[in-house]
Amino acid sequence: MKLALMQPTFNPWIGYFDLIDYVDKFIFFDTVQLNQQSWQTRNKLKIQDQEHFVILPIQKTSSKQNMIIKEAILDFRKFDFRKKLFKTIEQNYRKAKYFNETIDFIKELIFYETNYLSSYNVNIIKQICEKLNIQTELIVLSQTDYSNELSKGDLVLDICKYFKANDYVSPLGSKDYLDNYIEEFKSNNINVEYQYFLHPKYEQLGKVFISYIGIFDLLLNEGFKNSLKIIREGRKYKNS
Repeated sequence: MKLALMQPTFNPWIGYFDLIDYVDKFIFFDTVQLNQQSWQTRNKLKIQDQEHFVILPIQKTSSKQNMIIKEAILDFRKFDFRKKLFKTIEQNYRKAKYFNETIDFIKELIFYETNYLSSYNVNIIKQICEKLNIQTELIVLSQTDYSNELSKGDLVLDICKYFKANDYVSPLGSKDYLDNYIEEFKSNNINVEYQYFLHPKYEQLGKVFISYIGIFDLLLNEGFKNSLKIIREGRKYKNS
């Protein structure tokens, strides 16, 4: 059984969805500290041939430095960020080939009713997976009975053991710290694989192709039928 573990990201890039599609179980790792400069609270659209960051506002609390992802609250007090986000997409992607096919679906994702960042991001990811017919089992860690306080590498290994994984599949960005635990994974008969995603090109508005844009861009430009095929074109994994 292949397992992957990632924090719930806002409007994730397409490699995130390839990782989900590649494994049998995908765990939303929402029980760790939130980094407010991370992909949990922001991601990119393509506007006028440039990357444009969209940032989700989070309520500041007295324990900001120790805020857990599952506890982070979206900030609607000054304005409803969803209205601005949808207007930005509507205005700038109106000429996208599959705008009419996808815009109502994306609107439902954007205006999803919740106060919690994790719930907001998880809903986006789950709904897109369902729409693209990705069959992987999706699990929110905070909604399971799992509970443990361990350091980073030990925690990942412990989660793999809890869910009885044979293979742990990780983004390449985690290789530096995971390599320090490889022998422990091996001693528990768990193989570690790394994702070496090769970003495919697809039809995109504008004159210059920009990679690593959030998946809304792919859906609007290529539609539901083509998107999973394009995502899988970048697939590449290697054992540790």
